[in-house]
Amino acid sequence: AIRSVVFTFCLSLTMLYLFAITFRQLVGGNEVLSQLYFSSVPTSMYNLFIHGTFLDSLGDVVRAIGAQSRSAAVIFWIFVLLSALTVMNMLIGILCEVVSSVAAAEKEAILVNFVKEKMQKLFSELDESGDGRVSREEFLRILEKREACQLLQDVG
Repeated sequence: AIRSVVFTFCLSLTMLYLFAITFRQLVGGNEVLSQLYFSSVPTSMYNLFIHGTFLDSLGDVVRAIGAQSRSAAVIFWIFVLLSALTVMNMLIGILCEVVSSVAAAEKEAILVNFVKEKMQKLFSELDESGDGRVSREEFLRILEKREACQLLQDVG
C-alpha cells in the first residue's frame, strides 16, 4: 500500500506544480486573482491543494475565479476533476490491497484450523495408550487405516 501511496503522492505533487505554474502565468495580469489565490507558485500550489484537492470552499473559489477569468475557471475545474480522480483511485487501491491481505490471512487461518482439527481427531484415534502421545508403533498403524491415509493425503 505504501508504494501506491508514494506514487500517487508524487503524481499529485507534479500536478499541483504544473497547474500552479499554469495559473500563475494565466492570471499574472489579473490583480484580483493574483492577490487572492495565485501570487506565487508555492501559494498557488497551496490554494490548489486546499481548494482543488480537498474541495474546501470550492464554490466560493470557483465563483471568484470565474468572475475574473472564464478560462481560468475551466482550467481550475479540470484540475479538480484530475485531482479528485487521483485521490479516489489511491483510496480505492489501498482499500483493495487491505481487503486482499485480510482475505489471505483469513484463508490461511481457516486452513490451519481445519488441518489442526482433523489431525487432532486422527491422533486421538491412534493414541491407544491414552498418554496424549503417538508412539512410533501407533503412527505406523496409520498405513493400515484407509481413512487416516486419505486424511493425511488431503491435508498435504
